[in-house]
Amino acid sequence: MAGIAKLGGVNGEVKLTAQEYADTYGVDIRTAYNELKGAVGTLMKRTLSWQITDGKKIGTRTTIWVQGYDYFKDEGLVKFRFSEYIFPFLFELQREFTKYQLQQAAALRSIYSWRLLELFEQMKDKTDGSGWLSIPIEEFWHAMEATESYKTNFQLLRKRVIEPAIKELTEKDNWLIEWEARKRGRKVATLLFKFQRNPQKSLF
Repeated sequence: MAGIAKLGGVNGEVKLTAQEYADTYGVDIRTAYNELKGAVGTLMKRTLSWQITDGKKIGTRTTIWVQGYDYFKDEGLVKFRFSEYIFPFLFELQREFTKYQLQQAAALRSIYSWRLLELFEQMKDKTDGSGWLSIPIEEFWHAMEATESYKTNFQLLRKRVIEPAIKELTEKDNWLIEWEARKRGRKVATLLFKFQRNPQKSLF
């Protein structure tokens, strides 16, 4: 998502030009003019969900990505504003997201997919995109912002966080991922991930 790389200020407002769109997505400037408005409009229809806690209550928060936009056709310019729920998360990760292949990241719907992708991006080989990650379970909880129910029930963490994130990264972002949980005694102590970009798939 080109807009993530352009976050500024404190209110989530972004200005994106046709030239910047063309540079990000690898299209010519005429195509960028034609697609710019539609791309932001499509983003308004997408949602992102994650689990939240309120005291002892556990719920799901769902938010739109973009809460509104202005389009200036003659200037090839779109101004839009990210949702107040998602903006703090994006602003915090801005430096990492500028390194991502933004058009793939924009397709991800689960916030856990994003967080796992961030871990992979930090550990991957810059030449071929492969890598491995060994992370203590406590650090993984922190990275995922796991709720208490996930911390106390690894099967729930596997079902609701790890497996859906891997599935989405595999299907939408062309990763090959192997993983295992290693125990110390009866409890999971460390998660191991081996990952690389799938060279057999074209991007979208």
